[in-house]
Amino acid sequence: TFQDISEDVFEACPSKPFEYKNLLFGLSFFHAVILERRKFGPIGWNIPYEWMDSDFQVSREQVRMYLVAQPEVPWTTLRYIIAEVNYG
Repeated sequence: TFQDISEDVFEACPSKPFEYKNLLFGLSFFHAVILERRKFGPIGWNIPYEWMDSDFQVSREQVRMYLVAQPEVPWTTLRYIIAEVNYG
């Protein structure tokens, strides 16, 4: 996931580059863990769901939009939107 990110995407948030790059790495790691986790089936998770790259892309764009729009990093909002809404 992280190796598929282009240079343009990696530099997409000039207003908060340090925070964006760190969040992008964390999001990539989170997405990769979830993709690997689905190999084990319903063990530990009651409802199987096929996560896709579109989940990662939407989350990545939400991170960028919130960082551009907000004066501070909205940690609580990002955590809720990405973990609960996008990845459920």
